[in-house]
Amino acid sequence: MNPFPNPLPNPLPRRTRRPATSAALDVTLHMIIARHRNGAFAAERSVSDLGLESTIGDIMSGEVEDVERVIAFNPAEAWSRDATEDIAIEIARRIGPAGPIHPALRDFIETHAGPDHARGLAVIERVFTAA
Repeated sequence: MNPFPNPLPNPLPRRTRRPATSAALDVTLHMIIARHRNGAFAAERSVSDLGLESTIGDIMSGEVEDVERVIAFNPAEAWSRDATEDIAIEIARRIGPAGPIHPALRDFIETHAGPDHARGLAVIERVFTAA
């Protein structure tokens, strides 16, 4: 005899218990995992900013720095995958010979897309002035 009886005699199947708003989340979202001196964290961004274009823009502009991983996921379809390499390749493709980029962005591309994608990208030189 079970000492903890099920309070619902006939629980609904999982699929029918989803909230009505799940249809709105049937999109691919992107979570950025960034490094910090105390470990990794998920960059805080609005749900409306989790699309592919916003994610690429945030990384390219330096809005999110020290990117370790980009996880693509779809809540409605219940899947996720590491999209870091795809994002890095797309950023390298968009930059092309457009001009100098920050060293951290070049490092991201080289680490996750490989040296072939980072080769030829101009990097902003750091200038140090005497105090």
